[in-house]
Amino acid sequence: MDSGTTGHHTAPSFQRLLYRYLWPFQYFRDVTRGGCLERQQNYRHNRAMRRYLPGFIAKWIFLTALWFFIGGTMHELGVAALAAGCFIVAIWTLIVVVVLGVDWLWLERFPELF
Repeated sequence: MDSGTTGHHTAPSFQRLLYRYLWPFQYFRDVTRGGCLERQQNYRHNRAMRRYLPGFIAKWIFLTALWFFIGGTMHELGVAALAAGCFIVAIWTLIVVVVLGVDWLWLERFPELF
């Protein structure tokens, strides 16, 4: 029997699962495109999805703290280049935390954009 016709789904790869676990922006819709009704529906969808943002914020805060800790450890070990790289990644993750926080506050504060 051909395994392609059995209807079994293959498990997603680890990278795909990690992406879905960490990257929240894929779950939100663009409210700047389409007609007025479509933009309203997209904004309502985003407001409904806002309840998941605190979980994503917590994940990214953990990643930020982890990278700062690793950078501090590398600095203590005297590996300045690796420490600098870790601190740069930590700042990037901190930027994601700020963006997610602003998004969550915006979606909480403004129930109707249109």
